[in-house]
Amino acid sequence: MDYINTWKEVILRPSEFYRSMPKTGGYADPLTFAAINFILYGLLTALIAGLFGRGMYGGMYDGMYGGFRGLGFLTIITNVIIIPFAGIISLFIEAAILYIIYKVLGGKGSYEGTVRFISYATAVLLLSWIPFLGWVFGIYGIYLYILGGMNVHDVSMVKSTIAVLLPTFLAILLGIIIAILAGSYIFSMIFPS
Repeated sequence: MDYINTWKEVILRPSEFYRSMPKTGGYADPLTFAAINFILYGLLTALIAGLFGRGMYGGMYDGMYGGFRGLGFLTIITNVIIIPFAGIISLFIEAAILYIIYKVLGGKGSYEGTVRFISYATAVLLLSWIPFLGWVFGIYGIYLYILGGMNVHDVSMVKSTIAVLLPTFLAILLGIIIAILAGSYIFSMIFPS
């Protein structure tokens, strides 16, 4: 696998990349690509956390006159070891959820193809850590998911958009319901009838 050229293709020519991406062939190359992205993302976010203050994990800067002292141990452990491990696990879970949604919407692709397009969409992580601009690249990541899903599952852009955004919408709706129920419970505890 040529990591750099693959990354450039995904970011700069995603339509062509996903059209020519094999939908089968195993998990090794896509997961290796994703693992490299998660590791680099972890390193870059640890560096940014260190440069901009201590944060909750212990950073690099000791205050106005304290100076530079090196990355905090927990920052390095969390960002470089746990992020890639959790990221790979989350890819498989996310792929299962999206695979089911695509199937309900008439998608023809496989679970393996879903894992593959999600893995390659992690290319956006190398840009999403940038302070104040990360959200722009996060939106671009959603676009990569939509394109990947269209090509792997052979569905329209509308169906792919629904498949990609539906889990987020349902999570927000569930959060609102839980907040309302918790709020009413707390209200009834404070002001009993």
